[in-house]
Amino acid sequence: MGLDLGWATPVEWVERIAPYELELLSDHAHCELKAAAMGQVLIAKNPEYPTLVEAITPIVIEEMQHFGLVFEELTRRGGQLGEQMPSPYADGLHRGSAEGRTSMLLDRLLIAHLIEGRSLERLHLLSSFHPDVKLRAMFGGLCASEAQHRAVFLGLAADFFGVAANSRLDELTRLEATVLEGLSFAPRVHSGMC
Repeated sequence: MGLDLGWATPVEWVERIAPYELELLSDHAHCELKAAAMGQVLIAKNPEYPTLVEAITPIVIEEMQHFGLVFEELTRRGGQLGEQMPSPYADGLHRGSAEGRTSMLLDRLLIAHLIEGRSLERLHLLSSFHPDVKLRAMFGGLCASEAQHRAVFLGLAADFFGVAANSRLDELTRLEATVLEGLSFAPRVHSGMC
């Protein structure tokens, strides 16, 4: 997929994660919750931008719908929603961005864009190569929304910050690749390969 990410996830990631379907589903459900919460924070911290509120509100609602879908599949398979764990991936992005940040809003929008892009890449891989047909269909059904969400965040960044968004996106894309390459493998949507 042409996602302009600084590091491409190898197909082998799916082979490694496939045996951990319940752990992956639990983590995926938490990812949907975190995405909804992040959207709510963007709205709460930036109410002076009505176009942002209008654009992100449907995303928050859709992320909660996705949570329900993934949670239902998890419980149908006999799994339970585990405790929400910190995300070394998201934490690394936010810590790294703080060092060179010129605008909290710009970085939050671009990081949301990058996280959605990485999620899209991983869901596309899972929908293409996961051995479970039902899971392939579920992951594939979420791809269009991920693509639309990432486009919304990038569009908002460009609307509010113009060309400054492009150079900052280049910096954060490099950071995202560095963070991901340094992560250990775990049964999570945003794990590394080490």
